Amino acid sequence: MKPHVLKQALGIDVAKDSLSLCLGTLTQDLEKQFVAGGDVANDPKGFQRMEKWLAKLEVHKEKLVVVMEATGVYHEALALYLHQKGYAVSVMQSGRVKRYAQSLSQRSKTDALDSRMLAMLGCERKLTPWSPPDGTLRHLKALSRERSFLLKEKNVEKNRLHAIEASAYGNPREVKRQAKRLKLVEAQLQEIEGEMKGLVAQDKALAGKIQCLESIPGVSFISAATVVGETCGFSEITSAKQLASYAGYDVVLKESGAFRGDTKISKKGNSHIRSILHMPSMTAVRVNPTLRQFYTRLKPNKAKPIVALVAVQRKLLLLMYSLFKRNEYYDPLFEIKKQQGPKPLLHRIEAI
Repeated sequence: MKPHVLKQALGIDVAKDSLSLCLGTLTQDLEKQFVAGGDVANDPKGFQRMEKWLAKLEVHKEKLVVVMEATGVYHEALALYLHQKGYAVSVMQSGRVKRYAQSLSQRSKTDALDSRMLAMLGCERKLTPWSPPDGTLRHLKALSRERSFLLKEKNVEKNRLHAIEASAYGNPREVKRQAKRLKLVEAQLQEIEGEMKGLVAQDKALAGKIQCLESIPGVSFISAATVVGETCGFSEITSAKQLASYAGYDVVLKESGAFRGDTKISKKGNSHIRSILHMPSMTAVRVNPTLRQFYTRLKPNKAKPIVALVAVQRKLLLLMYSLFKRNEYYDPLFEIKKQQGPKPLLHRIEAI
């Protein structure tokens, strides 16, 4: 008699061209069994081969969770395919997977071992289900990343043009070609920013929420749209602490015995968010009274001014999250009202 199956997890180690499979089964006596499925291609034909293998093992969708690690863009097609087929899919962040793997004292690292580890993780933990991001937000994220890449390219081309012009052996034709390349990058940047504005304008609800973020002094449309796109409208964010960790603003401290390390942010998160918030934070400490006061209070206590500025970035990000979720405009007197607290009941009755 076969033991009753409580749960099954399909661990998939995703690579650019291949998928390594391992099916884990948790039985009623809390024993875990694993069946390696080998490798299949990371394409539609490989997805179909994987489904045939699962059918051969008589796997039931209602008891199965598919676990994979977020690997750039190479997991997206597979996750979308399985979600459309009705499978429960969980896409894990690399940091969580790494910490779980370290807890197993697994010294070797192969695709087969990684897929087995993911299957074990799925059997042991209750994971958050994945769902495809909104099409508009996914497009907005792609545009913001293309813009980020072109900004870096613009700086490279600008520095190269300056070096050519300053050279004692400069060639006028080379200068002309380099100037054309720089103008092309600048034109493409304007084109992308126009596409971002047009895309947001098509969704009235999204446009209204981004206007709420723009009401924060120092936050521009591009900054707001980039943060919203990178977080897919904060769809998977459930708390301020989680958002800070996602963006790499979570504070870490290393201490051991007599050793006392410096307190700093982890930077193990979305670098695009931290990059886009740098200029708004510099503007905010000049034009936003609340954040200017916050920055002025922190700056004397920090060894470097940039540390206080990073704290402003974190506060700015959490403020954007709060306004987006509540669909509210920025209130410059919010902190003052919060400190004063609610008015006494007698005063409110007299006012009425």
